[in-house]
Amino acid sequence: MPRSAWKGPFFVALPGLKQALTSNIPVRTNARACTIIPSFVGLKFQIHNGKDYTPLTVTDEMVGHKLGEFAPTRKRFSYRQTKNHPLDSSDGEDEDLNDMDEQYTLTGREGKEFLLKHSQQQQFLHPSLQDHHLTASPNSSQDDDSDTIDVHIIPLSSSEQIDPRRGDLQKNVTFSNGLTLVVGVIIGSGIFASPGPVLAYSKSVGVSLIIWVISGLLAFAGSLCYAELGSAMPSSGGGEYAYLNHAFGSLPAFLFSWSSIALFKVVFAEYVVDIIAQSAWDPTQPMRHWSNKLIAIACVLVLSGLNSISVSVGTRIQDVFTFIKVITLLVIGITGVVVLAQKSLSSHNFDHAFEGESQPSLGDIALGLYSGLWAYDGWNNLNYVSSEMKNPTKDLPRVIFAGVPIVIIFYLLANTAYYAVLPESVVMNTNTVAIEFGKQMFGNTGGVLFAICVACSCFGAANGSIFTGARVIFASAREGNLPKIFGKVNEKRKTPIAALGLQAVMTSIMILGGTFSTLVNFFSVAAWLFYLASILALLYLRYHEPNLKRPFKVWTIVPILFTFLGLFLFLMPFVRAPLESCLSMVIVLAGLPLWVVKELVSGNKGTRWQDLKDKVLTTVGFQPTGGRHERLAGYH
Repeated sequence: MPRSAWKGPFFVALPGLKQALTSNIPVRTNARACTIIPSFVGLKFQIHNGKDYTPLTVTDEMVGHKLGEFAPTRKRFSYRQTKNHPLDSSDGEDEDLNDMDEQYTLTGREGKEFLLKHSQQQQFLHPSLQDHHLTASPNSSQDDDSDTIDVHIIPLSSSEQIDPRRGDLQKNVTFSNGLTLVVGVIIGSGIFASPGPVLAYSKSVGVSLIIWVISGLLAFAGSLCYAELGSAMPSSGGGEYAYLNHAFGSLPAFLFSWSSIALFKVVFAEYVVDIIAQSAWDPTQPMRHWSNKLIAIACVLVLSGLNSISVSVGTRIQDVFTFIKVITLLVIGITGVVVLAQKSLSSHNFDHAFEGESQPSLGDIALGLYSGLWAYDGWNNLNYVSSEMKNPTKDLPRVIFAGVPIVIIFYLLANTAYYAVLPESVVMNTNTVAIEFGKQMFGNTGGVLFAICVACSCFGAANGSIFTGARVIFASAREGNLPKIFGKVNEKRKTPIAALGLQAVMTSIMILGGTFSTLVNFFSVAAWLFYLASILALLYLRYHEPNLKRPFKVWTIVPILFTFLGLFLFLMPFVRAPLESCLSMVIVLAGLPLWVVKELVSGNKGTRWQDLKDKVLTTVGFQPTGGRHERLAGYH
């Protein structure tokens, strides 16, 4: 059949396809006949010329051409999987060449559709073909003895044909962009507002500093676990959604997506309403309440507009504001060290650091950790944009290893400075401790300057939340949980403008609602539920999919310890604040009927209820008794 008769734009040749459809035997990809699509860009291939292999890296200019056009001979063409440690700067030239050829299994679905699966990674497509169905031509004239058959690539996220040139987010995020994104999102309002609550719950300066260290180490442990998941499953906007869907099925993944859209945006709203407005306005002014809201909405609209222009604009904004907040924390930390060196200027809080009015209870420690972890929240955000990184398998772990420890050091320096300069009572009773620090050290002018720096810090954190949060909406729409318009990338700007717009509207509504203090408490319980579930997914995949390629693998003790501490942090609020904790779970579970409706609407006639039952049984750990899940092992 001539290729011009095909309606779709891309084809791949696969030897032995017809036999594979009936026997599920592994088949080898003939990549020479494969048209290069945008998601191939950056991949390394090897041209096999007899005994030698010549490397080839796909570039933008090669998109639309056949791989075979760039081979000097008609020998085998194979995709190369780099096995080096992600922190190793080498490009893997010493890799065992015998392991280069990937093996695939084609598993039949209904009609003429087929799902391409790695024979050792039954849940994964080839990296260049993720989120695609493969459909054979119903009118193909290929004879039974043919070595190859054309297969049409269709995006999973849409029932209509989409031009891949505008259907995927571009790989524009570098290591430095990722580093500023992680540091910038974590350093938001928390370090300028949380020292008071942490001190109040810990009862003493010494215990509060220990809580800050434990909170940082817990965030670091979680980020290392996410680095393993993210390097193994880079998916833009996926994050927890991708990991839960891969390990446990669509139900928990959908509940995360629902909670993220319905509840987690309140974190961003809290950033732009609380600290920015408190830094800029006198609390005694009668119009302050509505002025704050107008400032916050303006910030949302401006940042959403800037992030819609291009990915590079969003990352450059993040770079600038991260630089400002790092300089601010350095000034605070250095000033504190100088004050401690000159004991005559010190507040003497460290003379009896572990003495307090009473000893903290276990519940107090848990609430203190919640306040500290609020300041570290954002350690997981880089995973939402991992597929937009130029080299996610290498750079994602490197960013985590560099970024989170930097934040821990800055936080310890800042808290030490606060306690060195300000009386304990001032730190405990203010939620703008950095501004009080500036006034104490540099007078009213210092207070104004630090207020501006705090506002810039929160503005940068808000920008990071907009950048990553829109990717969650984007991925959710790609999976059919939202209208498909929100899963599209603007052809000219290469940004998810529709997802950014939806996020801006929802956040503005939350700002006008004015119920932040209660919703933020809800957020912590729901967030730790999904953090814990994601780490359990890591342990589950370690056991059930040992052959899954993990460019970075965290030490096993790390996810185990995180699981126990995460379970403690998830359950403790039900003891200390049962009403808010239960309401948080009600909000999460409110997504359940929406998931049922989505599954019924998206299913095929005659199989919808059976598939729905199978998905529920699979999610809770039972073997399905019928439907396509029984015929397609491992397919979600």
